[in-house]
Amino acid sequence: MHTYFDVPDFFTGFPVGMTAEETYAYAHTYIDSLKPEGEEAEQRILREIRGLSEILMQTGALYAGAAVQVIGNEPSLATLTVTVQGFRYGDDARIAAEGAMHSLIAARGREWTGQVRDLPCGPAAIVTGTRAHRVPADETTQLPVAELQAFVPVPEHQTLPQQCMLTVTFTTPSIRHWQAYMPSVVRLLRSITFTTTASEERPHALS
Repeated sequence: MHTYFDVPDFFTGFPVGMTAEETYAYAHTYIDSLKPEGEEAEQRILREIRGLSEILMQTGALYAGAAVQVIGNEPSLATLTVTVQGFRYGDDARIAAEGAMHSLIAARGREWTGQVRDLPCGPAAIVTGTRAHRVPADETTQLPVAELQAFVPVPEHQTLPQQCMLTVTFTTPSIRHWQAYMPSVVRLLRSITFTTTASEERPHALS
């Protein structure tokens, strides 16, 4: 089974599951700007980059990226991840999506809302709301972040060892730009495709 989706152009992806050679090639474009002092510092950067790439793969990430751009003459930031994990959702994908939506809203509180939408790939539970994250450099500061999560049951297939759930997570601390981002996020959701046919033309995929 293959999963394809179209990432908005303004996101820059971070490679998932890089080999040692791929890590070196990726890091080489950033080494000068990171200004490591000596070979030991450079090797530390390489280890950290590969470690992060490995962590993303272990958590089921198919894509992880960030956007740094200007909207309405103001700087704007956002992140995007797409992950897939084993998840037994039962015999009915729509019931599974509805259950996921209600459970998430109940767990996250009144400020969160949700709905089940029929995407071309099947039903999806979509929840939106705002979280307050502590900033590690300053434990007294909380950063409000707007978030959208979509949970899509992956169709069963003989190539999959178990039932799976695809999760799309979009976040932005630039809450004032939420509406500007939404058309691109919706297009991404509507582009999700599950197929048994591999395609070299659509790079964001995992079998």
